[in-house]
Amino acid sequence: MQKASRFGLSAQEVRVNGRIVEPSSPPSSVGVFYFSGVGGTRVVAEILGVRLSGRTNCEVLSIEEKEAASAAARADSIVLCYPTYFLKPAPAMVEFVLNLPGETRNRKVALITTYELYTGNSNRRLARLLRERGFTMAGAYELRSPGTDVTCVIPDRLCGWLYRFERHFPDKIAKIAQSILSQTEWANSGERIPGLKWYTPFAWPLQVLFLDGFIRWKDRMKVLDERCSGCDLCVRDCHRSAWHRTDKGLEHRGAPCDLCLRCVHHCPGRAIVLKPRLKDNKRLNKSLYQALAQEALEAFESRGATNNKREIE
Repeated sequence: MQKASRFGLSAQEVRVNGRIVEPSSPPSSVGVFYFSGVGGTRVVAEILGVRLSGRTNCEVLSIEEKEAASAAARADSIVLCYPTYFLKPAPAMVEFVLNLPGETRNRKVALITTYELYTGNSNRRLARLLRERGFTMAGAYELRSPGTDVTCVIPDRLCGWLYRFERHFPDKIAKIAQSILSQTEWANSGERIPGLKWYTPFAWPLQVLFLDGFIRWKDRMKVLDERCSGCDLCVRDCHRSAWHRTDKGLEHRGAPCDLCLRCVHHCPGRAIVLKPRLKDNKRLNKSLYQALAQEALEAFESRGATNNKREIE
């Protein structure tokens, strides 16, 4: 069953309403596995788990947890949630897929990618890899979430919208859960692979002129010594082991870094920055994500109360 959420969410907090179709035969078990650099994708995975709990056995796990691969082998159907990094799947999720145990083959897999501006062919790339490894595709979805990188290099007053999920976020999560529970796509998807995005040819100049250059910011991480408390949270939390504590202080290696920016947004002293002049920019920390998650849950509750009132009338 679903593990306790880090945000303290539970199935009882969300009222089941008319927006979720009562399935005749939902999957007997669904494993929701996510990678989240800063926290946006984790919110998506956990709220989806809340929507699925009570209707089917649902386990929600970060792929950074040791038991994630074995849990994937136990699940009848799999949902992979991951962020799009520079129009590609997050490297951590690609590695997770490549290392899934052989007994997970032939399982149905749905993809959910979170993105800041554009997804490109991120879902398509991962779907093709999954098909090559013997999995059956069962739907692909996209959700715009708070932006982790632009918010580090642009003053927050100019990009306030990047600190929120997309406007219809609760409704889209509900529709994804409905699709999984009713198996409308899962039952008839076959070998469906997401199509090419129409704007792909236009994204190439963007990749060359902007994204490729932005990736090099991973070699420019700066630590503001006057703000660093020596807590070493960045060292413990880095899934790429890019941070190390040395005799000279904190050391960051750009080579293994995938620029998830978890260290920048989660640093309690705001000591890690990409641009020192933006050292006081608003951070996408756990408190902000907890507030956004609660906001989405309250939207579910509000819609449920309205629907129930209409049914009574």
